[in-house]
Amino acid sequence: MKKSVIIQDFKIIVLLLCSALSSPVHANEINVVTEYLSPYQIKNNDGSLGGFSTEVIHALFKITGDSPKIRVLPWARAYATAQYEKNTMIFSIAKTNKRLSKFHWIGDLIDEEYYFWALASNSTFSKPTLDALKQYRIATSRNSNEYEYLIEQEFEDIYPVVNEDQRTQMLYKERIDLIIETEITLKSNTQRLNLDFSKLSKLLSVDPLNSTLSIAFNLNSDIKLIKKYQNAFSQLKMSGQLLKLQEKWNLTNTSAVIIENNN
Repeated sequence: MKKSVIIQDFKIIVLLLCSALSSPVHANEINVVTEYLSPYQIKNNDGSLGGFSTEVIHALFKITGDSPKIRVLPWARAYATAQYEKNTMIFSIAKTNKRLSKFHWIGDLIDEEYYFWALASNSTFSKPTLDALKQYRIATSRNSNEYEYLIEQEFEDIYPVVNEDQRTQMLYKERIDLIIETEITLKSNTQRLNLDFSKLSKLLSVDPLNSTLSIAFNLNSDIKLIKKYQNAFSQLKMSGQLLKLQEKWNLTNTSAVIIENNN
């Protein structure tokens, strides 16, 4: 009798172990916000989100074992969400001096150099200076670092827009005179919109805006979560995965480095 009970108990234990091993592991779901920004976050033909930074994010989550719940929003809303919602990640965000103390920084994706751009056919800008450009119409995303810069520099005619497509199209249709953008993003954007990049002219560098696109978390996020993703990003870089993704997207002429802990 005792032998049969032991055998029965053993069968139950085996069944419980098999059940536990076969049960799916529920990863943490992390809220992530972003915007469309070529070639970093782009809308694929099937409606899914692609691009260099998006692929980095998925590689990062593969290391952590968590599941990203990504929302694509207008930049102003994405930025506000990341500022006020705990444990929320944001990418790709320019790591400016003003923002350093507002977020936990996970890792750097790419360095960016900004310029003023106009239509090459516009002969007005033969010898542009910053002061001379202030009188012209310029479009930029609301609450972006470019927008903040233009306000600080007292530009007179700023058109806040929802996304990068709007300002690029406005420039080609001559509804505005200027935009500020990196060459990488503008080339990608014009190609996607079937516009001729050669019709644009690079006018003036905007050195104060030169920065690094990064991944960040809300400032009030759990410290263990921050450390987890900083360590995962370090693994991503040291393994060579980050470089491979840069090469895939032809971004190897820029650099991506691990940032210091700004907690």
